Amino acid sequence: MQRQREERYEIWESVVLIPLEPAESRCSAATVIDISPSGYRILSATKLDIGAEVLITLNSVAIVGRVRHCEPADLHSFTAGVEITKVVDGIPEESQAA
Repeated sequence: MQRQREERYEIWESVVLIPLEPAESRCSAATVIDISPSGYRILSATKLDIGAEVLITLNSVAIVGRVRHCEPADLHSFTAGVEITKVVDGIPEESQAA
């Protein structure tokens, strides 16, 4: 099992998680637990498919990533590791209120 080599920073920030594929997927609430320069870990009520592309907005930054793993955290939630593939700074505030 591969271990992270980068330092991770605990943040516990609520975000809206938007699966970019498949198209019929729905937005859901999630919490970013920690983040590093190449990825982040989220806590979500939704199980995410490995390889799926997802989008979150954190402050005024949109972060697109690919799910690398997803495991049950407890009976009602999952933790997922997401590799960052694209970061877009300067998201307009009105687009964050989803």
